[in-house]
Amino acid sequence: MKRLLFLFVLGLTSLALAQNSCFDCHGYQDFTTTTDAGEEIALYVSDSTYQASVHGGFDCIDCHTDAVGDPHPEKLKKVSCSVCHDDQMVLYEQGVHGKSHLAGNLEAPDCADCHGKHNILNSSDPLATTYVVNLPKTCGQCHNGAGVGEKHDLVIAQPSERFERGVHYKALLDGNTAAASCNSCHESHRLLPMSDPDSPINSANLSKTCGQCHGLESEEFDASSHGVALVKGVREAPTCNSCHGEHEILSPSDPSAYTSGANISDETCSPCHGIAKLNEKYGLLPDPVESYRNSYHGLASVAGSKVAANCVSCHGAHDVLSSSDPNSSIHPANLQETCGQCHINVTENFTKSYVHSSPTSSADRYARIIKQIYILLIIVVIGGMVLHNFVIYFSYVRAKYRLLKMHETITRFDKQWVVQHMLIFISFTVLVITGFALKFANSEWAFYLAKLGFTETLRGLLHRIAAVVMLTTGAYHIIYLLFFKSAKGEIMSLLPNINDLRQFFQNMKYYLGISKQKPDFARYGYVEKAEYWALVWGTVIMALTGFVLWFPTSFTTIFPAWIIKVSETIHYYEAWLATLAILLYHMFFAIFHPADYPINLTSLTGKMTLEEAEERFPAWVRSVKKKDQD
Repeated sequence: MKRLLFLFVLGLTSLALAQNSCFDCHGYQDFTTTTDAGEEIALYVSDSTYQASVHGGFDCIDCHTDAVGDPHPEKLKKVSCSVCHDDQMVLYEQGVHGKSHLAGNLEAPDCADCHGKHNILNSSDPLATTYVVNLPKTCGQCHNGAGVGEKHDLVIAQPSERFERGVHYKALLDGNTAAASCNSCHESHRLLPMSDPDSPINSANLSKTCGQCHGLESEEFDASSHGVALVKGVREAPTCNSCHGEHEILSPSDPSAYTSGANISDETCSPCHGIAKLNEKYGLLPDPVESYRNSYHGLASVAGSKVAANCVSCHGAHDVLSSSDPNSSIHPANLQETCGQCHINVTENFTKSYVHSSPTSSADRYARIIKQIYILLIIVVIGGMVLHNFVIYFSYVRAKYRLLKMHETITRFDKQWVVQHMLIFISFTVLVITGFALKFANSEWAFYLAKLGFTETLRGLLHRIAAVVMLTTGAYHIIYLLFFKSAKGEIMSLLPNINDLRQFFQNMKYYLGISKQKPDFARYGYVEKAEYWALVWGTVIMALTGFVLWFPTSFTTIFPAWIIKVSETIHYYEAWLATLAILLYHMFFAIFHPADYPINLTSLTGKMTLEEAEERFPAWVRSVKKKDQD
């Protein structure tokens, strides 16, 4: 007995000496080696860290079995964890990580990448890399890397970052270690792709996976129309992540969540029920999402109401059933109770007053007839009013024109100016209508234009013709300014100067009642100059970007690809800027200014009364009279 005890103590002493001999070298922090590729690798192992690990009671050679002798061979075999953890290794090799690693992909994670090497801790230890709270960071070492998704054909981009923004990770941080982490859905070692029928994240299995925590919701979903369709193999049928997302699962109270009340119709239900062909395929209503959007509930929800009914309010969240199912919240027998969640004194008739649009329902037939009657009524009544008012308006224009002929006039613009202005006005108007008709092709007014034969081909042709007319007029205008005797001095008169700024402040003081003196405007005041150079600027910008969009293949042979998108953005917003400037600024001075109403006839005749000219451009009139006297 004493002999056996002696041998046992001798063996333990030998093991301790052997372990200590490893740290004779590996216990130094500057102990390194260099690979064949010239890369320096640290060989330091902290004794305290190792002893605190789950393997702290083991000898080094239990894992590094070929590290025998002193010194041991320079190159050692890769440690195989399967010696002790054979069950886990079998599962690992069945998963995508193991298969990829066995196929020779050195970037595929192995045991050490997730568990560590000499610092392996039990997964229940908060310091362990496999602790539920730390798993997103551990998995994120690879899955959040730049370019990893493209390189390894991963479906979801930055999954760990997304997960850390979700409710599950927040629950983990709050101390709820039962909340889902990466391994809850993907398993720990046998990570299978979602396409694998055995994968817990396969569409057919997802309800069961989520049901580990959300049992009631899982049961309701499995019995719902969506769950039954999924079992039948309907590939379009939604499952848990279709509505909640995969990793960045947010609370319905979060305004950014797909399941937020304001987002449910557009973000959650619309991807399926907003597709006409899908609804037709499964015999559903043509466009329930659109009819909801146009209802009071939909409009109020978009406007920010927190109590307006959304899809879930009536159909349920997980227990969505057909209206023909007696257990459905939208079954006729249950509608009074469903509507009664918000409305009081609900009657059976009331429950029939709001349903999604159906081409076959009496209510929708009546509504379509009434809509057509009102559209016709609007055209006739409003069109008649417009015609009636135009006759009156035109009589005032005619009266002003007669008054102009009775007074002494002064020529402000010759016929060249008048024709150029008219061509610019017409071409600009056509450009605005045909341009916005493309951008807002789904709008009501564009729809009616299309019904009148305004096809995309015709729209594009008219837009380009108008552009050519406008640019040709602009080119002729430059020639006119440079070479026509009647335009001599016009360019200099149009150039901005410091006096324009002084006259702006003087004009504002006059109209604010601060000063009784009006500015002494010459031929062109700051208003005319601003409008003129704004037109020049806008025409140049729209022409340059318009040609890029007209001939995209030619321009991309010279410029980078972004020239198309940038030109499109500039063209669109410059169009808004120009249109609003014309409507709110130029039209004010041309029509709605109290001194010019009902219209400034100078744009049509080129003339204005001498009295008006002396009132508005006194310095110019004095220069004209002086020139005539000379």
